[in-house]
Amino acid sequence: MHEVSIMMSLLDIVLKQAQKESAKKVVSVNLEIGAKSGVVLDALTFAFEVVVKNTIVEKAKLNIDLFPFRGECLSCGHQFECDDFLICDQCGNFGKILSGKELRILSIEIE
Repeated sequence: MHEVSIMMSLLDIVLKQAQKESAKKVVSVNLEIGAKSGVVLDALTFAFEVVVKNTIVEKAKLNIDLFPFRGECLSCGHQFECDDFLICDQCGNFGKILSGKELRILSIEIE
């Protein structure tokens, strides 16, 4: 379950930023996760609840924005949303990944 290690790394980043800002508590952590990032959202949420215990992040709300797996055709340049394969829905040729594999911290709200 790599979601725990992801959350441990995320907590480290959040705590360092909170310390830098002299925060007393973290109100929310806002993430952006691609549909093909390989992250299981339920496991990630559970991992968050576990790793933040006894920290200033314990009462924080975890907000997750999902964004789609998108590609761009290598032949015609058309941009498209993908399910599992990078096949252009206009010309049928292969594409390259534009987005959908990322996991980013968008913002951290602190007090």
